[in-house]
Amino acid sequence: MPSTVTLAHTTAAMGTSTAAVLAASSDRKYALIINDSDTVVYLKLGAAAVANEGIRLTASGGSFEMSPQIGNLDQRAINGIIGSGSGKVVVVSQGT
Repeated sequence: MPSTVTLAHTTAAMGTSTAAVLAASSDRKYALIINDSDTVVYLKLGAAAVANEGIRLTASGGSFEMSPQIGNLDQRAINGIIGSGSGKVVVVSQGT
């Protein structure tokens, strides 16, 4: 992560309908999403999230990191979903 990145820290609530984790941003230089819940979370880049599809974040700390250094930086919207339940949370750090 370049030293000129400014990090912003937020959370996003997950439920059984697709929910925004991060809005699209052409300024995004880095992102880290950590599942802070006891339920698997599924992420989708640039589209609505669907349970059991996309990027799987395991319960209690599963994470997804993206940056130019890793080679997977995506500036589209990121959405998340869980298979059942409500009130689950992911912790988000985004660098611009």
